[in-house]
Amino acid sequence: MKLHNIFLIRLPILFVIFFLFGCKVNLDGDVYIGDIIDVAETQKQLFNPMDISFEMSSVSACEDDKEKLSKILNKYFTNFNAKECYSEDFNAFLKTGFNIPVILDLEQNGEFENSQNDLISLTIVSVKMDTGYRYDVYLVLNRMMFNSLNAEIYDEFFQKVELDDAKIKLSINNDGRETEKISFASAFVNGEPAVFYSTYDLERRQKLDYIGSDVTRASFDKYGHAYIMSVNKF
Repeated sequence: MKLHNIFLIRLPILFVIFFLFGCKVNLDGDVYIGDIIDVAETQKQLFNPMDISFEMSSVSACEDDKEKLSKILNKYFTNFNAKECYSEDFNAFLKTGFNIPVILDLEQNGEFENSQNDLISLTIVSVKMDTGYRYDVYLVLNRMMFNSLNAEIYDEFFQKVELDDAKIKLSINNDGRETEKISFASAFVNGEPAVFYSTYDLERRQKLDYIGSDVTRASFDKYGHAYIMSVNKF
């Protein structure tokens, strides 16, 4: 077989591989302890502003496809808005903003409750202790909406959103009047690994920087939920 014929056969294969390459996401935002306690104690739903960035093939491609992708994403987030295209570590991203619902898991039936109108939620599980409560906070994925989103993105861009390499970065803020005890496990807290269940004193008007570990990402990807932290009120 002639060389140019081999090239012509391989070119479509390379083209398909290029466009089927996964699109990773970065989640970045603030979580307020006062909101966690408020939702846990009153059972009402609140919203927190967050940013989520979607990987693009290049900044120029991001600018070209920003409007088309935004029309798709707008269906899956509350108060969605496309912000900017940017480059980081040789990768290009579309940065978007949205409001993430903070909800209480009222059923506690072994399946984490999620918002029916939003792709992701911060879900609180209230655990009764001898002298009070522990509020466990999870990042929860609406799997049905995620599958629908991926189908739309694939039809338009021949790509899919991948969660196994997602970066979850949060600032945990104490907006209350007293020091709170916050626990983490399998995460980086203020740049240091919290391998085992560890509790931190978070003083008023201070914050802790949280980055999810490989275990966090794997759990979110495989099971649709990832443990973030616990607020200890006991």
